[in-house]
Amino acid sequence: MDTPNSLKAVLAAGEWDLVISDFSMPLFSGTDALKLVRTMGSDAPVHFSVSGTMGEETAVAALKEGAQDYLVKTNLKRLVPAVQRELREVEERRERKRLEQHVQQLQKFEAIGRLAGGIAHDFNNTIGAVMGWAEMGCDETQPGSRLHYRFEKIRDQAVWAGKLTAQLLTVSARRQVAATRGGVNC
Repeated sequence: MDTPNSLKAVLAAGEWDLVISDFSMPLFSGTDALKLVRTMGSDAPVHFSVSGTMGEETAVAALKEGAQDYLVKTNLKRLVPAVQRELREVEERRERKRLEQHVQQLQKFEAIGRLAGGIAHDFNNTIGAVMGWAEMGCDETQPGSRLHYRFEKIRDQAVWAGKLTAQLLTVSARRQVAATRGGVNC
């Protein structure tokens, strides 16, 4: 790529594992290419190819700008080992990033489980109070009366809500255990 626009087009077309660029190009410089690679959001390693006449000072300056390596054109035998090393490092960085994302996801699941568990425990306390008042109402009203029937319905709904809360606690506990083990199961 010998122009900024052609480099932008290539970078936009897909994810790149490695960028090898000449340091000195007719229409823009290698450091401009490096800046463009980073601006486009790529973290691909950038290697510069420099001529022997430019010197290692230029190459060191490129490294300070963010290039990962440079190759003097008179010593291209370093090309294959350098590319292999960078590709291994790229794969290691991607794997580390994937694992970090997985850990973050597990931590979110664990936090949701804890939150759900806390809410379920608080809700259980409220349900217990409703059931207690409903039982007292059933005990204090005449069986078969309209009021007794309503207290029974309140008690039945409280029992149903208690079962629902128990299910929520079970799912919460399983998610927390699964998150600490490295998987999420329902």
